[in-house]
Amino acid sequence: MNFEKNSEISNEKETLMQKFFQEKTSEGEDDVVWISLDQLRELKEKGIRTEDFLEYLVEKQGLLLHGSINQIPGNRLRSDRNILFASDKAMVSIMRSLYSNIDVDLGYPYIINEDNPFKLVIHTAPDGKFICQDRGYVYAVKKEGFKNYPEGSWQYTKETDEAEFEVVIETEKVDFNYPVEIRKDLKEIER
Repeated sequence: MNFEKNSEISNEKETLMQKFFQEKTSEGEDDVVWISLDQLRELKEKGIRTEDFLEYLVEKQGLLLHGSINQIPGNRLRSDRNILFASDKAMVSIMRSLYSNIDVDLGYPYIINEDNPFKLVIHTAPDGKFICQDRGYVYAVKKEGFKNYPEGSWQYTKETDEAEFEVVIETEKVDFNYPVEIRKDLKEIER
């Protein structure tokens, strides 16, 4: 979403998001700003979706997004593999905040455009089981040190075992409005 080119995001809505963000960042004494579903309803009542607000954080605040089904204590994302992943696309971070990749393969495109729209394909074992939460979390991190890989995609990586997050945005199922297909095509030995 490009604010300058997107007629759906008016200057008025951008101003509302800016004011909302400034209020939330000045309210807390903690290093991390938590934005709850109740707080987001203030924006939703004005026609601003969670996805719009997350895109605002990326484009106007210079942040990247990391979705997780888990509430992470403290103020740091951590990795045992010395690599952290983030996205500049709200739809990806919202999806990752609600759908787990435990025992399944989540398939979605790296490059998202009109010719290749976003769609989630969940490859499961024959039992069709997968984890989808009613609520999740998107963690916003500074873009510094992250590299776009593969280039032109939504994915950003950083070789480190941890990175501080500045904002946590709570998500819910209604925030993800993209097609989901379930394919029971994973073999037991692949899991």
